Amino acid sequence: MELFFNENIDSNTVEFKLDGYENKHITKTLRKKEGEIIEFTNGKKYCFKTKLINASIKVSTFKVISSYLIKSPKFLHVGISILKSPSRLEVFFEKAVEIGVSEITPIIANRSLKKTLNTKRINKILISALKQSYKFNLPKLNDPILFDDFIKINNEKIKLIATCEDLKKHNLYKLYKKNSRNLIMIGPEGDFTMQELEKANNNGFKNVSLGDTRLRSETAGIVACVIFSMI
Repeated sequence: MELFFNENIDSNTVEFKLDGYENKHITKTLRKKEGEIIEFTNGKKYCFKTKLINASIKVSTFKVISSYLIKSPKFLHVGISILKSPSRLEVFFEKAVEIGVSEITPIIANRSLKKTLNTKRINKILISALKQSYKFNLPKLNDPILFDDFIKINNEKIKLIATCEDLKKHNLYKLYKKNSRNLIMIGPEGDFTMQELEKANNNGFKNVSLGDTRLRSETAGIVACVIFSMI
């Protein structure tokens, strides 16, 4: 089943026009014809069944036949450090969408070797992963934020921080709550510093373990998402 993306449609849309890359992919690459049924999402948990009523490589017109909301009580917010390797962090973003998360915040920690992120490219990766995995909820991508600021502004009920340090830690799967707003923080290469962990604990975060194996940051993020998806 193929899925396409248009952020400008909603439950009140009756008919819409589409241009740019998505339209060329439909009409030129896939050679969709007038009268064919095509599914769209706006990334806000909606699925739209549409009929292609006027096909053109430049601008096509679609009529909405039906729409429905995909409801999910699960909420996971992942705060992950910006990594030295953009490609490794991009793997996390892609897989996080496929597995299913609600919100992602890039964090600038003390040991973060990079401070910036190509958000335009990341958004393209998120949308591509959304379509490929036939998902309907595009995670909210926040702007990069300093660690100290991040731990103070979030109001999720379940607040967790993953670490490899030899500290008292909880098993992650025991702390996630399906019907609550969950937040987990994943550190940079070299982990969070002890000072950062202490600050997080003082702001309501609990230390968690992702298992006995030392994981790369992007792998740790993926594992955290997988464990959440299984509850």
